[in-house]
Amino acid sequence: MVFKSRAVITMFTLTVLLIVFYFDPTQTVETVLQYDTCELCIESPCHKSGHACACGSGGNSLCFKCDKRTPDDDQQFYTQSGCEAKCADKSKCTCDYACWVCVEKGNPASMQCTHLSTMFDDSCNVVPYVPKKDK
Repeated sequence: MVFKSRAVITMFTLTVLLIVFYFDPTQTVETVLQYDTCELCIESPCHKSGHACACGSGGNSLCFKCDKRTPDDDQQFYTQSGCEAKCADKSKCTCDYACWVCVEKGNPASMQCTHLSTMFDDSCNVVPYVPKKDK
């Protein structure tokens, strides 16, 4: 019994340490909401506010949005043109996952561009991806 309680404490400590010291190299802050079906995604407040629904793994649907700032407080955009219009130095606009970042404080070397190529229209047909317009 003593061995089992020590093992539980060890596993708990290891789990806490992994959570505390896990660093995600992604600079982007995006909110991704998962839905079981395209129809649920299309009817969601996320999509109704202008965000794209796309096919996720396993047949589910994802609605995502880029937040206005990264954890490093760099500005974030949906499009390269939106980034270049607002960034003082256009060469600092870097694609990171589904967003564009005006990298002034972050680490552009850690960013990976994986833009969506398709999304769902309002009838759940797969269509070419069109990013939300930046404001």
